[in-house]
Amino acid sequence: MRRPEAMLLLLTIALLGGPTWAGKMYGPGGGKYFTTTEDYDHEITGLRVSVGLLLVKSVQVKLGDTWDVKQGASGGNTQEVTLQPGEYITKVFVAFQAFLRGMVLYTSKERTFYFGKLDGQIFSAYPSQEGQVLVGIYGQYGLLGIKSIGFEWNYPLEEPTTEPPVTVTPSKAPSGL
Repeated sequence: MRRPEAMLLLLTIALLGGPTWAGKMYGPGGGKYFTTTEDYDHEITGLRVSVGLLLVKSVQVKLGDTWDVKQGASGGNTQEVTLQPGEYITKVFVAFQAFLRGMVLYTSKERTFYFGKLDGQIFSAYPSQEGQVLVGIYGQYGLLGIKSIGFEWNYPLEEPTTEPPVTVTPSKAPSGL
């Protein structure tokens, strides 16, 4: 019979020893890890992708009105996409050989954006729950470009209401009741 303390220790080691910091990554991997900033107050409103030498070198997301840090290798020609108000990225296709070769983004307003070339091994990424949208990007990169990429999905932020709150004032019950 095994002792519960030993089983708990083995479970803890198994969880900490694996790459549990992020979800599924696409591509061969290797290199330095990156992740976009977690922002609970702003949604992704734009994306910059730098492409050079037949591969994707870096990605950068715009959160609200501010561009996050560029993630990946330097260089390449940068393409920029600005999402419309209320528009979200809902599905992504990526193509890999030794590096990320290309990406296609699909939005909630039925727009499609292409970066690089879709050749090599192609993967599709989409949320596990209907109504979820892209909220972050993570992966690994080397000197030449992105070697693996993953996508964080969650529900969009709730829109703040513009109507004033309803105020209820207590009233006195009529006498005689």
